[in-house]
Amino acid sequence: MDKCWDERYLRRKVKDKDGDYQYYAYVLEAVLVFSNGMVLPLMSEFLENNPELEAIENDEDWKQDCELKAFYRLAKRIKQEFPKLPITLLLDGLYAKGPVIGLCIKNKWEFMIVLKDKSLSSVWEEANGLMKLDIKREYCYERIWQGRKQIFNWVNDIEYKYGKNKTLTINLVICDESWEEIDKNGNTEVKTSRHAWISSNPINRKNIHERCNLGARKRWLQENNILKEKHQGYHYEHIYSHDWDAMRGYHYLMHIARMLNEMALHSVSLTEHVKEVGFQAFVKDFYIAVTHRQLDTNRLRLISQSPGQLRLVYDDNWKTSRSVA
Repeated sequence: MDKCWDERYLRRKVKDKDGDYQYYAYVLEAVLVFSNGMVLPLMSEFLENNPELEAIENDEDWKQDCELKAFYRLAKRIKQEFPKLPITLLLDGLYAKGPVIGLCIKNKWEFMIVLKDKSLSSVWEEANGLMKLDIKREYCYERIWQGRKQIFNWVNDIEYKYGKNKTLTINLVICDESWEEIDKNGNTEVKTSRHAWISSNPINRKNIHERCNLGARKRWLQENNILKEKHQGYHYEHIYSHDWDAMRGYHYLMHIARMLNEMALHSVSLTEHVKEVGFQAFVKDFYIAVTHRQLDTNRLRLISQSPGQLRLVYDDNWKTSRSVA
């Protein structure tokens, strides 16, 4: 926006316009990413300016809220709400920093963090040197995945020092990919890409596919999640209120609606259940499930003690048999 409707909005200078600012809202999101492609909102942390700092006219002294500051606030809230929940964070290259990695280790969170070429130069230097010494290719793995040839190289237990006498152990994995595409002239063109991540766990041939392809790359689902809200039917590129509190309220309502829509799209298997119990009973049970935190220990105990059942089902559509637990 060209006008500052609330002093908590962030601001940035407009290019080619001396002294002019634009004002905008920035939100850091924590989402749940599922293997079937479903993405559900978990927590939002708004970046906002401190009104007391607005009086500082010198831009060099005036510091805005930033994504890293918001990350520490959001991480604290997540740890408070889910103190014992096993969590794996999928983070972009902004978070490849000693303090962030140290916080994840302190909270006992696993992570896969994108490592850019110019980040953690000492880690890159040691990793590149050690990979050149891997003549027997003991720390190299090749595979074909989704039509792409992948070559993985990794180095575990790299010592990284930061801050005042603080040391971390870094596990670095690199994936070089190549695949063929047909260009607009009908010619075959070879495409290549490179990805690198910092892993909380040491990398080996047994876990590399799961941690990289099935884990770290799922981070792009969050990017698609944002694009859906902006450009695919939700029209969230439009600001629905200039009032800061109303804007925040709309953001949460948008996420609730989006969550229900996503769950509906990925819940085709519930169709028969809804027909059986009725829509109102289903909504009531669903409300209890998402709002009630206390577990029914007696029911869980009965379920755990009941014998499981395994039977074979013949599927006419697939002309094969499959096991159903």
